[in-house]
Amino acid sequence: MTTLTPEELFSRLGAPARMRQIARYDVFALTLQAQLDAIAARTADLLQAPVSMLSILLDSSQFIIGQHGVSGWVGAAQGAPAEWSLCSHTVLAGHPYCVTDCTTDPVHAGNPMFAMAPIRSYAGVPLSDDSGHVLGAHCVIDVTPRTFTDADIAVLTAGAAEAMLLLTEHRTIGNTAT
Repeated sequence: MTTLTPEELFSRLGAPARMRQIARYDVFALTLQAQLDAIAARTADLLQAPVSMLSILLDSSQFIIGQHGVSGWVGAAQGAPAEWSLCSHTVLAGHPYCVTDCTTDPVHAGNPMFAMAPIRSYAGVPLSDDSGHVLGAHCVIDVTPRTFTDADIAVLTAGAAEAMLLLTEHRTIGNTAT
């Protein structure tokens, strides 16, 4: 994926149909965050990664809805600017997105996030709803360069599917539950 200008990024992430889909979910439900945190913790454990997140990408920001190991200002803010977020690349790609070494990758080497956090490698899979919209990503981050395997992606994909089931239970508009 090539580097996008902030305007292109905001336009693509802020597509009205996608934003309407995101608005259908109550990501602030009291029980939901604990359940999503548990998925992130399990994924981090299975993949032996220090950080795992589930996030929703809005037009200009990443909002962390479930996490394990996120610290510092990103943890306190529960997110980061979309243009710094590796998960935005997963969302826009619409399929698994991996970076072996963020500090040498031509797309990501200049990312200001890496000056503030010890991020070296990333693997993320889309959080896609039943309408086909990619709402966010489920990812792991490591502090060392790492090549992610198909088995690693399968673990992330299983976690993403579980997270989408939970999010569907917290759909507030157009809920089809009987």
